[in-house]
Amino acid sequence: MSNLQTMSTEELFALPKNEFINRCKEWCNEFNDGQPMKTNEDNPCPVHAWVALNGKKCAHETVANIAQCPICDQPMCPDCMNHNVHQLSRVTGYISNVSGWNAAKRQELKDRVRSDVK
Repeated sequence: MSNLQTMSTEELFALPKNEFINRCKEWCNEFNDGQPMKTNEDNPCPVHAWVALNGKKCAHETVANIAQCPICDQPMCPDCMNHNVHQLSRVTGYISNVSGWNAAKRQELKDRVRSDVK
């Protein structure tokens, strides 16, 4: 039996961002064996939906590093959490859009260690 309090969609999307994300993480842990949610065009990530419904605007046109969504594990803007991003990388030796890569090459990008040069 779930420990999560039943809430309407309106109540969920009215939660502050961090509470909403924590609620989604609890759902993933309880009902999805701790795995990221599987999302697609018909079933979007709830974090992306929260961003769209709450009108969160991003102050940046470009960012140096793309974050991974804590709910669906898809690329997102680290500042505004919008999932509508185009990720470019030079892993293959040429700058290219990551969305066109196969699963193995995308996993290679995730596995790479990043460090700041001072």
